[in-house]
Amino acid sequence: MHDIIKDLFDLTGKTAIVTGGAMGIGKGIAMQLAYAGANILIVDIVPETEAQDTLQAIAATGAKVAYLQTDLANTANVAGVIAKAVSVFGDVHILVNNAGIFKYMPLTQLSEEMWDKTLSLNLKAVAFLSKNFINTLIERKHGGKIINISSVDSLKPTGNLSQYDASKGGVRMLTRAFAKEAGKYGITVNDIAPGGINTPGVARIAGDSVTKEQQEAMMAQTAQFIQQLPLQRIGQPDDIGHAALFLASKASDYITGSTLVVDGGLLLV
Repeated sequence: MHDIIKDLFDLTGKTAIVTGGAMGIGKGIAMQLAYAGANILIVDIVPETEAQDTLQAIAATGAKVAYLQTDLANTANVAGVIAKAVSVFGDVHILVNNAGIFKYMPLTQLSEEMWDKTLSLNLKAVAFLSKNFINTLIERKHGGKIINISSVDSLKPTGNLSQYDASKGGVRMLTRAFAKEAGKYGITVNDIAPGGINTPGVARIAGDSVTKEQQEAMMAQTAQFIQQLPLQRIGQPDDIGHAALFLASKASDYITGSTLVVDGGLLLV
């Protein structure tokens, strides 16, 4: 590969925060940024012991990695995220807002508790962590990158996910609003809209407990779903990781306020 092309994707010396990075899409993103040379701070609600596989995999790339267990749905915890990155690595340059929750819930059963829980993590946390990140970069007098994880559901609702769809639609508009204001500081803000991605969360979408019959039905539904996709396969966390690497790199320096759809052609179906 030509050295100039390699330089475009070189994140050596950069520090990236990846929320919800202990597993799934977050892990896929963190791994790709680590391969590019970035220092990685994984932020997740699970205990560090449950993130060991991810932390060890990142360390094996030669990248420096740290972990912070916190609940981002509580905005009182937001400031500590940026402070942790600066304390451990000396600076911060990239923020990936990936942490989120989703659960199928028909609108006839939608509860205020589920609405508030989903919006608090999926949208409110993104807004205030991004605000803190932007203020930190302004103080440090350098630019940076914010990458929000939205969803194809922000463009085309799946059904029975109204609270999730509302939160991700909010993320898409928040991306544009923040991009408009942050650009003058050299900060780009974009979002990635994943389609169906094979993650641990997929196994839990039917609820907290899944019977054998439900598992079989889900497998049949997944097989039918894959057959409909133009690319004929389910997405993998690395597919989102590759998109995030592009948006975190110099290659995307003139892109802001945009949504990068990574869905295997789902929106064409």
